[in-house]
Amino acid sequence: MPVDKQLKAKVFPRIWAKTLKGDKITRDHMYTLHEPFDENKLFEYVCEITRAMDIPTPIILKSHTYHFVHFNVVKFLRSEFVDEVDFDYFTLENTSGTIKPLPRYFNEYD
Repeated sequence: MPVDKQLKAKVFPRIWAKTLKGDKITRDHMYTLHEPFDENKLFEYVCEITRAMDIPTPIILKSHTYHFVHFNVVKFLRSEFVDEVDFDYFTLENTSGTIKPLPRYFNEYD
């Protein structure tokens, strides 16, 4: 992959959002950020994604932000939505690679 594409992927990540019922994807949406990722704006990103997917917005906790930033994926259960939903869970996945490295205390070899 050319260097400029790698740099663009790290600076402007893409988020793959999907709803799942059982093991089947019922809806999905690829969201590209037009600015560098900011973990404080995760709620805004989720609002834009859910609006595009025509589903309710889930409750976002600090643990959700942590999992997305450090593990590139976050899962919202049906119970984390105020409104009734027609799927089992909603996931967000960073398809562009790690946004931030894991904290030192997560390294099992140190």
